[in-house]
Amino acid sequence: MAVIAVRTNNMRFYYKLLKLSQNTSLRVKFFSENQPIPLKHFDLIITTDEDVHEQSNNGVIHLRYEDLGVDTVPNLIGLIARHQSPCFQKMLIGIDPGEKIGVAAICDGMTLSAKTVYLETLNNTIQGFLLTFPSEEIIVRIGDKPISISTVVFNRIFEAFQNIPNFHLEIVNEAATNVKTTSSQQNLSLDEKAAIAIGFREGQPKTHMVRTEIPPGRVKEIQNRSRELSGNLTIDSKLAEQVALGKISIEDALRAKTERKDGKKEN
Repeated sequence: MAVIAVRTNNMRFYYKLLKLSQNTSLRVKFFSENQPIPLKHFDLIITTDEDVHEQSNNGVIHLRYEDLGVDTVPNLIGLIARHQSPCFQKMLIGIDPGEKIGVAAICDGMTLSAKTVYLETLNNTIQGFLLTFPSEEIIVRIGDKPISISTVVFNRIFEAFQNIPNFHLEIVNEAATNVKTTSSQQNLSLDEKAAIAIGFREGQPKTHMVRTEIPPGRVKEIQNRSRELSGNLTIDSKLAEQVALGKISIEDALRAKTERKDGKKEN
């Protein structure tokens, strides 16, 4: 359990941080500007006073009310972990494949972050987890449905992170995974809840790339999304297949389509 002290006269700041930390492993205690803080009892001190921040050390950080958001508490827990030895023993990263991908970070049994992302930003999200929540062992668990997206997700992650020590990949049978909602998950999307459930379930370890197949329906989905993003431009099926395989982003495909279109106009 992480314990932080908050020194501020801004009660809106304190109550918002208190609300964000509910149902997490972070405990928050309030101190007024003039109260002494027993440093040895706290993992971190947060202040909203600019002057204190300028004179602070690594155990004190400055935040504004505008800085507080859904990632604040996970980032604070990760910051505390980086100053402790050892850090987290094990991080489980659960991934629910789909048009939108749910991804969650579970460290030593605690769900610290859950997001909904697209395929092209998934690896950046995982990299963010690795930096924010340093762990001795990382296990990424990927749901097996739909297979056309699951295999692409697996291969992209495998290529990007296979050389990291103590980094493992597993495929999880989603048919046997029960998605249960707890009070701390009420505001999460279905994809994020599924990612948490997948992260907690053991899967089949995989140590090599897997074969990918692209069903026609997946190409149509990507073409529809390209039209939504651009307003009226639809990428062709070959570009959509490259996006489906994770070789290019949908933004890159739209740029390529635009360049071809502009090139034809110039001739």
